[in-house]
Amino acid sequence: MDNNEKVGFHKGALDCLLKERSEFGRIISIVDALIQMHTKALSDAGVDIKAELEKAQAAAQNAQQQTQGGSAAQPAQNEDHFMNIDSAIDESKKNF
Repeated sequence: MDNNEKVGFHKGALDCLLKERSEFGRIISIVDALIQMHTKALSDAGVDIKAELEKAQAAAQNAQQQTQGGSAAQPAQNEDHFMNIDSAIDESKKNF
């Protein structure tokens, strides 16, 4: 493959990847809007979202520990995930 072919190949790959990244950003914004909508609907229905998330996370953590033998690194990872959920809930409350 000569140099011009290599350059063309890499330019084409970059163009494709940039378009895919743009599409992922669009999908993420749609998913975020849906999360906010459902969070608001649950709040309006009187559901304690934080309590429900804690129950779901505890169940997921127990299932994960059973399948992985309960490694010590998992709780910290789950804590980080919970912090992201908390910030998503806070963010959705700001927008509605």
